[in-house]
Amino acid sequence: MQGGRTLWLFGDSFVGSPEQHDRRGSQFVHNTIAISRCGADGFEIDYAWGGSERGPARAFLEREGEGWWWLFDGFVYDERLYIGLLEVERTDAHGPLALPFRFTGMQLARVDNPRDPPEQWRTERIELTRETRALPASAMVVNGGSVYLFSFIDAGDGSYPRGLARLPLAALDGRTSGVESELESLGRDGRWKPGLDPDDLRILMADTATEMSVHFHPNIGKWLALYNFPRVGDDFPARRPDDALWIRTAKSLEGPWSEPRVLGRVRELATPEASDPNTGCYAAKEHPQFATQRLFVTYVCNLFTGPGQDPQRILQRLLVDMEIYRPVPQLLDLPRDLRDLPHAGPR
Repeated sequence: MQGGRTLWLFGDSFVGSPEQHDRRGSQFVHNTIAISRCGADGFEIDYAWGGSERGPARAFLEREGEGWWWLFDGFVYDERLYIGLLEVERTDAHGPLALPFRFTGMQLARVDNPRDPPEQWRTERIELTRETRALPASAMVVNGGSVYLFSFIDAGDGSYPRGLARLPLAALDGRTSGVESELESLGRDGRWKPGLDPDDLRILMADTATEMSVHFHPNIGKWLALYNFPRVGDDFPARRPDDALWIRTAKSLEGPWSEPRVLGRVRELATPEASDPNTGCYAAKEHPQFATQRLFVTYVCNLFTGPGQDPQRILQRLLVDMEIYRPVPQLLDLPRDLRDLPHAGPR
């Protein structure tokens, strides 16, 4: 957002009272937001969710019928705010993390008055895609006349490599219907093609992440992607998930992107004695508005179920451990060989 304000997007959230020392008795909703402000008086943040003060809490943006939305990135265009809505429905547990949900499509929420308080926002929904194997949700980047949508692909084995789609910004002007017909994707042959075909997406990043950030850094003249993901094996939780915070760089959004390199380590996993053995961390992102010479990064840690473990017993620990399941900040240095390279504009 603008004017020293930053919009924070949260998925599953506990809503409780300020005086609580744990999450017991809290209400659980599938998405919330916050708006922070940085100024002469310091840092302030206000949280928002749906429902009234007297009634039960609800998600800030509610999906009608079955399922819910998780809020995945966003962008501002023509003084309107667009928020990615990843459609989620409950299903049988599957994959290496035994996740009990599936993705069914992607929409955009358009907010016509984002400078007003969130409870006064006027929102409309725009269908982005009904595709379920490639979701244009990982990161959204406005560049030139398009918004570029880094898309994670469900490879069917628990991994999520990323490709790239784009949408002309002009397609959003006054639209309240779907824009799927306006989507283009970068094909295996390196050409932009109509639609979003998961079988013909060029894989720009072959490792796993459903969420990441992509920002242009003028001091190195390159785009920088930052991410992590709790890759686990059959021996979890005896063996901890990956603790690396990864970065890649490219001169163009279309790539080629560099091989991943380690920027830093997730403290909760790098020092196992400091956290619950079922901890896994994900959703690492960079926030360049909070730092200039260094990288301000956040990620979140959660509890995951290992083979043969009872999910309810594991997740009950979230109710008493307030050190987990909240954004964790880190301030990290760029690798020395990337600092102070000649300036070049974004492409």
